[in-house]
Amino acid sequence: MHKFKRLAIAAAAASAFAVPAAHAEGVEFHGYLRTQVGGTSEGGNLQCFGGDGTWPIRSKFRLGNECDSYGEVATVLPFGKQDGAWAKWNLMLALKEKNARDAEHSSANAGGGSDGFDIMSRQNFVQAGGFFPRGALEDAKIWIGKRYYNRHDIHITDYFYWQNSGPGAGLEDINAGPVKLAFAYLQSNENSTGGLQNPGNGHPFGDVTTKKYSMRVYDLDVNPNGKLEGELVYIQGSSADPAAQEAKGYALMIEHTQNGLLGGFNKLALVYGSKAGTGFEWIPTYAGGGGDPKGNTWRLHEQLYFDLKNGFSGMFTTSYGRANFGGPNDNTWFNIGIRPQYNFTANYSVAVEAGLDQGKTDSGSKPKIAKLTVAPQITLSGGFWARPAFRAFATYAKWNDDAGNAGTNGVFGTKKHGMSYGVQVETWW
Repeated sequence: MHKFKRLAIAAAAASAFAVPAAHAEGVEFHGYLRTQVGGTSEGGNLQCFGGDGTWPIRSKFRLGNECDSYGEVATVLPFGKQDGAWAKWNLMLALKEKNARDAEHSSANAGGGSDGFDIMSRQNFVQAGGFFPRGALEDAKIWIGKRYYNRHDIHITDYFYWQNSGPGAGLEDINAGPVKLAFAYLQSNENSTGGLQNPGNGHPFGDVTTKKYSMRVYDLDVNPNGKLEGELVYIQGSSADPAAQEAKGYALMIEHTQNGLLGGFNKLALVYGSKAGTGFEWIPTYAGGGGDPKGNTWRLHEQLYFDLKNGFSGMFTTSYGRANFGGPNDNTWFNIGIRPQYNFTANYSVAVEAGLDQGKTDSGSKPKIAKLTVAPQITLSGGFWARPAFRAFATYAKWNDDAGNAGTNGVFGTKKHGMSYGVQVETWW
């Protein structure tokens, strides 16, 4: 027995020397959280107006208009030497709950059903660098796993107009003269009806895997304080079943960022997709590789963040999108809104958000939703991005007949307007 213990200790010691040690002093911890509680002018629980439940409206102005409690926690564990080859393991889990009561279950509860509490895996990948000689690959990094990849969003609508995320591998930060280059392969798996199934590396005969081949160009200086970025993604379905339909298509994003404008930045982005790349914000991350998709889509997104250095800051945005899925008519979506904020002191501010969303379906329906929110805030420091932000809010919304119940579960009956109110905390680190 003593001999066995000595052998086990020796084996463990040998393993420790063979595997690069993790550096505890370099561990990173990041995250995001929003949670709120409130009600409506009709009574009952908090309700939110609009969003992607009112097709073809694709987003909603989020201040005082979020009903889900959502959080992300991420850890980054480094390996290797600071002056040589290095690697980092990135893990992110997300939590989403309905705020129904003190205990919510992710699996079957005592009543036989789920309470709607979800734990999700969002990122799980390893990135490494320091392997290459001086030159084009000096700063290059390799990565393999599931990750957020090249995500671009509009903060006040929580709208990700471009993201190419999921399981994959890539090489990024290649120096190519005046620009940087990145190449990536990502994939997702679905059945013939587009539903996700059979995660992992083994899949049934008839499954279709969506393969995405990406080339990205970024950090291109085009004018003083202005940069250009672009990503082209070729999308292809792949199946072991010769009878399976394998879709093809592509999606393209081009974005110009102007820094230093009104103390902030301006971003103007054009997104275009064809065939398998046809769609709004779900392309290319959730592109389907099956079937025989037709048509095309294009979107234009503008956002301006301003900080006037006199207590006033905020963001303005407008978007326009047009989608044709192969039929005779288009679906269109338009929104415009602004969230100005005034800081009375470093800790006390008030934010006001006004927004309009409207669309037109290929059948002729024209949903429209307008909302206005006033939100006093307490923060640890001043400015638009200061977090955590503790808010009280009151939101008024108005919508038309074609918007139905505007996503409010019929709480307002046949009325076409309503109010919600409550408190929220939002933070990131």
